[in-house]
This record gives sequence, structure tokens and C-alpha cells, in this order.
Amino acid sequence: MKHSAPFQPRRLTLALACACALGAASIGGSAIAATTSATATTTVVSPIAISKVADLAFGSIASSGTAGTVAVNTNGTRSVTGGVTAAGGTPTAARFDITGQATMVYTITYDTGVTLTGPGTAMALTQVSDVSGAGGASGTVATGTLSAGGTESLYIGGTLAVGANQTAGAYTATINATVNYQ
Repeated sequence: MKHSAPFQPRRLTLALACACALGAASIGGSAIAATTSATATTTVVSPIAISKVADLAFGSIASSGTAGTVAVNTNGTRSVTGGVTAAGGTPTAARFDITGQATMVYTITYDTGVTLTGPGTAMALTQVSDVSGAGGASGTVATGTLSAGGTESLYIGGTLAVGANQTAGAYTATINATVNYQ
């Protein structure tokens, strides 16, 4: 038993050294943990805007005892059907200029159920549109892409249903187009 006594301080010293080493390792961090970072970025684009350049005008028309239509294509060309006669005036397609961030794609929405009201029965308008002004006669464009300069034009025409013996007078409606980035 005398023999084991001198070895106890050495064991105690070794145990304390191991404990200190373990404590130092846990303070310094774990060998299995890692840290990294990423950069957060964004780009704020120019706001999209739309402004009216020209109104949609059907010109003057005459009705008869037969219903018909008057149509203005997106290039301003007018045509009539049925009992409707073109009676002067200058037809034009509506034109809206759109501005915003270059080359961005955008969506277009339109009011539905537009009617021209005046002294007689309201006349329903079926809208047509394009972004070229090339004479579109049917359908509406739903998207567009701004040019490298951040601009594009939207042209709106339409077909107006004219009743038989439509009451003479001025008829008007508001046409709205809304654009949003896609």
C-alpha cells in the first residue's frame, strides 16, 4: 500500500491536465461547426406609368331603322355595318404611352362592360387593342415589353353596337387601361 501513494499525485495531475484540455477545446469551438455568410441584394426599378395621348373617336355616324356597328381599328381606320352610315368626323384609336424600367414585361387589364351613354339607349363597346398600332380589329393584348428606352404605346379601338333608330346626340364613355410589372 505504501507503493501506491506516490502515484496518486501523478494521476491527479494527469486528470487535471485532461480536464483543462477538454475545457479549452470547448471554449475554442467545435471541430464540426462551420460558419459562412451570404450577401442580400435587390434592385429598385423605375415605376411603371401610363398616360393618355389620344381618345378613341368613332367620328359621326347616322343610324337607320336597322341596327349595325361602327368599328375603329387600332390604326384609326373606321368601318360600318348594317344600318349605320359613316357621316364625317375624324376617327382615331385611343393611344396610351407606357413608361418604366427598360425591357421589363408588364400586364395590361381593361375595364369590362364599357358602354357609351347619351340621350338614347346606351351602346356597348367591344374593345380591341395592340401595342403596334398596326390595325388590330379583334382581341386585346394582355402583356407588353418596354423598349430599351423604357417606353411602349398601347392602342385601343373597338366596335360600337348601334341600335336601330339610335337617338341623335353625343355619347361618351371612359376607357381605362391598367398596367403592372409582371
